[in-house]
Amino acid sequence: MGFLVEYAAVMKPVAMALNILQGESSVHMGLLLPTLYQLRDKLKKLESTCKMCTPLVHALQQGIQKRFGDVMKEPELIAAAILLPRFRTSWTTEENILNADIGTGSKHNARSTTTSLSSNDF
Repeated sequence: MGFLVEYAAVMKPVAMALNILQGESSVHMGLLLPTLYQLRDKLKKLESTCKMCTPLVHALQQGIQKRFGDVMKEPELIAAAILLPRFRTSWTTEENILNADIGTGSKHNARSTTTSLSSNDF
């Protein structure tokens, strides 16, 4: 019985994160990073308290890092999360994320210099 209780405790944050990200309403890009960071933090806390499900916690952490590691550094996603009044910067304490250059990435500059507006655009 102890294993099932521990398994449920480990999988509960994963299920909650999936419910948030798979929602049918009020789901937008700004929810992704805060949800992933919160899930990562909860799994880190569970890592020290688990006895039987430690391999599961490690597998989940590695899976999140493998799948979303690069995405967690995307300037557009960082900006989307920071610009939400609900989150601002409360979802992370990592200085490299908080100090990210979210508005002047090379992709943005390349697009803005090649696009010209004319009176016919409006």
